[in-house]
Amino acid sequence: MPELSEISALANRAVAGGRIPGAVIAARAHGELVHNSAHGVLDTATGYQLQPDTILWLASLSKLIGTAALLMLAEEGRISVDDPVSTYIPEFGTPGRVRVLRPGSPSPMGVPFGPPPDPAPEFDIVPAERELTLFDLLTHTGGLQSIFVWNPEYVVPAPGQTLAEYVPTLGGLVRDFQPGRGWAYGNAASFDVLSRIIELACGQQLDAFLRTRLFEPLGVASLGFGRGGQDGAMPLSPPALSDSVVVQGRTFLSTCAGLWGTGADYLVFTEMLRAGGVHNGRRLLAEKSVETMTTNRIGALCPGLNAREPAPGIGFGLSVAVIEDPVAAGESLPAGTYGWDGVGTRRVWVSPSGGWSLFFYVPDPGVQREIEAAATAALG
Repeated sequence: MPELSEISALANRAVAGGRIPGAVIAARAHGELVHNSAHGVLDTATGYQLQPDTILWLASLSKLIGTAALLMLAEEGRISVDDPVSTYIPEFGTPGRVRVLRPGSPSPMGVPFGPPPDPAPEFDIVPAERELTLFDLLTHTGGLQSIFVWNPEYVVPAPGQTLAEYVPTLGGLVRDFQPGRGWAYGNAASFDVLSRIIELACGQQLDAFLRTRLFEPLGVASLGFGRGGQDGAMPLSPPALSDSVVVQGRTFLSTCAGLWGTGADYLVFTEMLRAGGVHNGRRLLAEKSVETMTTNRIGALCPGLNAREPAPGIGFGLSVAVIEDPVAAGESLPAGTYGWDGVGTRRVWVSPSGGWSLFFYVPDPGVQREIEAAATAALG
């Protein structure tokens, strides 16, 4: 078994030095759990003691699971990732509208549904060159609800709404760039739409499909929607987060950010991907589907890792960033490593060349990089 004591030592030093309140770290190598530790507390406000089996809100790590589910349906011929969204959601049937920032206008940076930046940006509205496709949404190249870009037309789902009620309202949402011409993280709307397409294609509610096709075959009992408030689940704050219908996962079930689970269980899922779609001798996903998901599909459009400074050398597959040139990217991870994050604090990496997967809840990018370097040194 590889020596991973340095990872625990790093986390303990970071907690003792006040760099982070706490951490949860798990690693699997060649399918075996080789590290699973917890350090400190979730935050100083709650003092909630973290445990290796704490059920964490997975945030945008949910997107990888939604992508795998969609690819399962593609293998069965029920959908194609190249299909227009309107094949399933007719409200997306027109090419749509695109905002173009006027020359000299101030930046539109801000919360999409928040107050306008001051001074307010000015836009021209032009027709979209083509319809959005599932591929655009999976790769965040569609311009639909870019994170931290103010868009007063975007409205979050309301209490009691379902995907079936909400997603059609996104069809007319003005977009931030022409499809396929840019990259911007669509943290919510894109995977709300994809989650609804999963339901329509499989004829089931999303949670039932994920449970029977992924979670039960993988044996990951902690993964699912609506885990908040249960024994062993992390508390949520501020109220704006805990009141979110996505996080609550009651009527609104979306793989944009709705899933919960332990780090160790999440890595059972990612190790299935690393093994080319196989878990315990059972094929859940075709090897070609995994390859499609986990290799760069958009050239040089991706500006870098979410929640870190922009950098070259990073590509993007379907819902995951891919380290293509570690030196250019300024990352210690091996070339070909892929993964994503949730609100910049939960992150997963899968290294095909090293044969391992790493999950951590670590609320500091500097400490994250130290743990990544230690894992790479220990696991290859």
